[in-house]
Amino acid sequence: MGIMIRLYRHFTEQLVLLAIIVGFSIFMSLASPHFLKAGNLLNIVQYVSVYGITAIGMTMVILTGGINLSVGGTLAMSAWVCAFAMLNGVPWQLAGLICLAIGALVGVINGCAVSYIGIPPLIATLALEQINRGLQLVFSKGKPLHSFPEEFLEFGAGKILGVPMPVIWTIVLFLVFAFFLGKMRLGRTIYAVGGNPQATRIAGVNNSRVIILVYVLSGALASFAGLILVARINSAPAVIAQGLDMQAITACVIGGASVTCGGKGRLVGTFLGIIIMGLIQNSLDLLNVSAYYQTFAQGLVIFLAVSLDAIRNSYAAGDGGLLSILLRRRKGEPA
Repeated sequence: MGIMIRLYRHFTEQLVLLAIIVGFSIFMSLASPHFLKAGNLLNIVQYVSVYGITAIGMTMVILTGGINLSVGGTLAMSAWVCAFAMLNGVPWQLAGLICLAIGALVGVINGCAVSYIGIPPLIATLALEQINRGLQLVFSKGKPLHSFPEEFLEFGAGKILGVPMPVIWTIVLFLVFAFFLGKMRLGRTIYAVGGNPQATRIAGVNNSRVIILVYVLSGALASFAGLILVARINSAPAVIAQGLDMQAITACVIGGASVTCGGKGRLVGTFLGIIIMGLIQNSLDLLNVSAYYQTFAQGLVIFLAVSLDAIRNSYAAGDGGLLSILLRRRKGEPA
C-alpha cells in the first residue's frame, strides 16, 4: 500500500494527463465513429512523431533552465543538406550522418553561446533559427527536392508488423532517453544543473559542458526528426517545420516541464503532452473544423499551457500572483 501511495505522489501530474487522454478519447469515440479505429490511432502518433522526437531534446534543454527556438531551422537546414547529398550520389546512410552532424554542430554553437558567452538562451537560439532558415533558403533557392532512394524512404515511410516507422522511432527514442534521464548519472546531473546550478558547480560539475551536451542532443534529435519527415513525405520542401519550436515547447509544458525554472519535468509527461496535442489536432480534423479555427485552437493551447506553468510555479514558490493567492486561500493556507 505504501508503494502505491509513493507511486501516486510521484506520478500525480502524469495520472492527470492520462485521465485527460482517456476522457478525451471517450468523448471523441462518441462524436466520431472513426476515432477509435486502429489506423486513426496510429495516424495520431505518426502525425506527432516529428514534434515528439524534437520534444525529447527540448525537454532536456528546459531541464537545464534553457530554451531552444532553433529546432525548426536546424531541422530544415540539416534535412535539406541530407536531401541534396543523396540526390548527388552520396549514400543515404552517410547523408543521414551528415544531417545529424549539422544538428549537433548547431547545438554546440547554441551551447557555447549560452554557457560561455552568456547570451540568454531565447536570444541565442532565435538567432540560430534565423541563420539556419536563411541559409536553407539561400541554398535551396526556394525549390523543393524530391525522388530519394527507396531504401531511405523505408526509413520514414516503411512499416514493421503494420506499425509505421515514425511511430516506432518515436516510442524507441522516448524509452531510451527516459532511461538516460531517470537511471544514468549524467541524466540525473542534467536535472541537478537546472535545479541548483550553484550546488552542482560547488560539487565539481562542469555546468557549461552539461548545457552544451543538452543543446547538442536537442539539435541532433531535431535533425533526426527531419530525416524521418523527409523520408515519410519523399520531399524536402523549401519551407518546412514552421512552428516546430512552439509545438515542442507546448508538449513539454503540458507534460509538466517548467519554462521558468529548471530541474522540473519528465519525459513520460512530455510523451503524454504530445499525445494530447495529437488528439486535439486529430479531433478537429475529424469534426471538420475550419483550418482558421484550428490555428486559433493551437495558439490557445500554447497560451493555456504556459499560463498553467506560470501559475503552478507561482503557487509552489508562494509568490503573490492573484491566482496563487486565491488557490492558497481556498485551501486555507496563508496568502
